[in-house]
Amino acid sequence: MCGISALYKYTSITETDKEKLLAMNQEMHYRGPDDSGTWFDNKCGMAQVRLSIVGLEKGKQPLFNEDKSLVLICNGEIYNYVEIKKDLIKKGHIFNSDSDSETILHLYEEYGVKCLDHLRGMFAFCLWDIKKKQLFAARDRIGEKTLYYSQTPSGVIFSTELKAILKHYIPKPQINLERLAEPIRYTSPLHKTDTYIDQIKRINPGQYLLVEESGLRKFTYWKRDTSDTFTGTFSEAKTQALKLMQESVELCLRSDVPVAVMLSGGIDSSAIAALAKKAGHEVHTITAGYKGNHSVDERDVARRFAKERGFIYHEVELDESDFKNSFDELTEHIDEPITDSAAIAQWALYKKVKSLGFKVLLGGMGGDELFYGYPFWNKLSESLAIQRQHQALFPWKGKERKLAYLKFMIQHFKYVLFAGYPMKIADSSVGGWQYDDYKKFSTDAVFNSDNEQYQFSKIDLYKSWGNSAQGKELDLVYQFSFDNIMTMAYLYLSDRLGMGNSLEIRSPLVDYKFVEFVSSLPNSIKYKQNNPKFFLKEVLKDIVPDYILHAPKRGFSPPNGFINDVVNNYNYKFIKSDYKYYNSVLADRLLSLNIEL
Repeated sequence: MCGISALYKYTSITETDKEKLLAMNQEMHYRGPDDSGTWFDNKCGMAQVRLSIVGLEKGKQPLFNEDKSLVLICNGEIYNYVEIKKDLIKKGHIFNSDSDSETILHLYEEYGVKCLDHLRGMFAFCLWDIKKKQLFAARDRIGEKTLYYSQTPSGVIFSTELKAILKHYIPKPQINLERLAEPIRYTSPLHKTDTYIDQIKRINPGQYLLVEESGLRKFTYWKRDTSDTFTGTFSEAKTQALKLMQESVELCLRSDVPVAVMLSGGIDSSAIAALAKKAGHEVHTITAGYKGNHSVDERDVARRFAKERGFIYHEVELDESDFKNSFDELTEHIDEPITDSAAIAQWALYKKVKSLGFKVLLGGMGGDELFYGYPFWNKLSESLAIQRQHQALFPWKGKERKLAYLKFMIQHFKYVLFAGYPMKIADSSVGGWQYDDYKKFSTDAVFNSDNEQYQFSKIDLYKSWGNSAQGKELDLVYQFSFDNIMTMAYLYLSDRLGMGNSLEIRSPLVDYKFVEFVSSLPNSIKYKQNNPKFFLKEVLKDIVPDYILHAPKRGFSPPNGFINDVVNNYNYKFIKSDYKYYNSVLADRLLSLNIEL
């Protein structure tokens, strides 16, 4: 796990460029406290800071192939590196390190950009082909690792973190107000490529870029397919899902440093811990709670489960003193205004976990998004389906259409009469719990930058659901949950908050092979109305006990008092508004850190 930066120049690398890349390394020192490295030729420069996880002694980056015609910097983990390495050695490749990342170099020698088809893991990398004078930059399929880039008149600059590019290569940043407003309103950005700084873009999940003398080109190598391609039985689906889940957990346990499972007491993390134990590993679990009696505290459940299964149980307790500096500290590391208030608790937790001696943590991210675990999204999906079914019956033409409408009205008359369906489809339907706060804030919120005034009230942030085949509304809604909320908020924060404390966070449930299989299952197998995570519960019946499988869902948001203290004690520095709430305060803090008034 690392922080990486790379520069391609249409002209030539200068001494100033070298100094800037070294400074970008320093900007991300917490991502790689164990080692650092740089490399330059006349067209390309590379810089990397390293958190050593695999190949502790022989894993220094940049990495090279046998004749040093290829140069690589990589952030992340290639989980199937053992199998790839064996195959490549048989083909005659010679490895110079013990790093999992070196497999990328030799795969590239064999397959070119198709090397991506062989990688199973979380990664973002830049590979410089000296002979072709071509830079190859790529990001993993799900988007666990970030890679930003900016095109300048003289070249293209890449980095793991937005602020490293912003500080050293964007002298006059231009703010994209719509992209800034999106996460204030919805927690996560809506647009996958654009950031709140106009000159800085994201490489999308499942995308790679090629940069050479002729310019920059983008390619998509993977996209999640939710087509119902699975044709087996319910029993066969359960068997295969469990097999892939077990396989992913075992791959994610590969490490040369201590590993622990973050055990919340919920279904997903409990499954990961249980499958790790089933594989024969000594399992350390870490469970967090809040001092006092709080409804989100699940330590009693986790403690019981750990005792029953023989896990080595570690407990972390958070109180008000742990949150005192958390907001200021985490906002120095998160780069983008991702406005999930649970990040405050995560930051405080990771700080304490670091002191326990672990470098790698496994978490349960992805279970809710793959298995329809959110009652709110489920109700919204059902409402959208009824609304579209209703609209499709107009105009009344012919006897069959009239009979269909009569049948629909008999089944759904109460929703139509009261004009709401189970849930109203409106501007407030997505992130409804934040809607009123944003409306109050945006009414008068403005800020000035570079002699221009920005008014939030002029931004239209309505989330349109677009089109989908009838009966696929559930997948349409959860596509948003998966691509935006999970990837661009939750996985993003896991990376930023974990690496801000020099911890690597791994998520076995978003392994792309597991994701592909679950996404291929028809909803008749994996969804049951009023029973979130129905299919996953069936898969885990003999793995996780009933008192966890059927317990009510609890999050890990910090108690409201902690959040209120952050908001009440903060004074806007950039934004002018009569209304403050957590999301607007966090956005203002990011602006004040990264943009000169």
